[in-house]
Amino acid sequence: MKNRYVILTGSKNNAGDFLIKFRAKQLFKELRSDRKIIDFNGWEEFDEEKLKTVNESKALILIGGPALVKGMRERIYKMTNNLDDIKVPIIMMGVGWKSISGNWEDTYNYPLNEEDIKLLEKVNNSGYISSVRDYHTLNSIRFKGFENFLMTGCPAYYDLDFIGKEFLQPTINKVAFSLGVSFIESSSMEKLMKENILECKHKFEDKEFEVVFHHALDKEKFMSSHGSTTKHSDKHNKFANWLDSQNIKYVDISGSAENLINYYKTVDLHIGYRVHAHIFMNSLSKFSILISEDGRAKATKDVIGGIVLDGFIRFKNDFLSKVLNKLLRNHDKYNSNIYLNKEIIDNIKYENSINFMRIKNSRKQIDNNFEVMKQFLKQLP
Repeated sequence: MKNRYVILTGSKNNAGDFLIKFRAKQLFKELRSDRKIIDFNGWEEFDEEKLKTVNESKALILIGGPALVKGMRERIYKMTNNLDDIKVPIIMMGVGWKSISGNWEDTYNYPLNEEDIKLLEKVNNSGYISSVRDYHTLNSIRFKGFENFLMTGCPAYYDLDFIGKEFLQPTINKVAFSLGVSFIESSSMEKLMKENILECKHKFEDKEFEVVFHHALDKEKFMSSHGSTTKHSDKHNKFANWLDSQNIKYVDISGSAENLINYYKTVDLHIGYRVHAHIFMNSLSKFSILISEDGRAKATKDVIGGIVLDGFIRFKNDFLSKVLNKLLRNHDKYNSNIYLNKEIIDNIKYENSINFMRIKNSRKQIDNNFEVMKQFLKQLP
């Protein structure tokens, strides 16, 4: 066995996925410097050479993202058809669930298929503890009978230069609004996001204000990375056109962790739908308000507290809604939160009035969770 880990990561185009990989590598560098890191794309099958590299390593580590999904063996972690071909421990690090409604009761009978369960059995029986990024994921796994997991938070929470450092009250000169993705399928969420942006632009009319795209606006880059539908790409570009019509600046930070890091370092307040914009801002003890458009966002509130507002009141996922969604082109499964614009502004004012207590508490919670992350990293082979 060579003194190395092989890690599987999922960064294609979304800036947040690159941040997960970047921060995970930083953690290994600082806390497991005895191991070299070899990085493979999680969605690619192992050829003979890759399998040999894996089996000559100390462990295969599956890192981050909403990777705990039904069909994850086919969609996220192809690896090999036969998991027994992998002779070293398979360990998860900071993996998260994916649920649109994001309700706690969704964790009790979380949908996974037979191949997914086989992977979790191999991970659970590896002889080592694995980690997940939030308590919703932890409960989903435990209700499947897998208890060899810790809640460490996402690797992206941890910038070692800020662990244990005091939160400094911000002077707000630059505000960034991160755009979500639910508007692609939901007209009510698109309307809500546009209202949010206009309200925030008005609130900060004397400040620098920008809308941030975490996915590429360049159609060829987006399609080559995700193999996604033209609709997905076109919707982003149409939204950019609307911003142009409103004379609102925007920026595309897709494609690398450095793009995300270098951009948000210049931001004093983040408002919006991107979970890893929120995670990054909190990792630097900066002011951030996350708007939930799915369970990934909702779950962060249990992990670090802070300010997480509901972007929707209800997601309709009953049988009738599923049928209507297939039959009707414009059927909307979301009931968006019509009170959100007021709620965003009220929370900004309130946080300032209490000297940013919730942001300070988030800083402390990240520091506390870091102790669990260190426990996880220390026990790795």
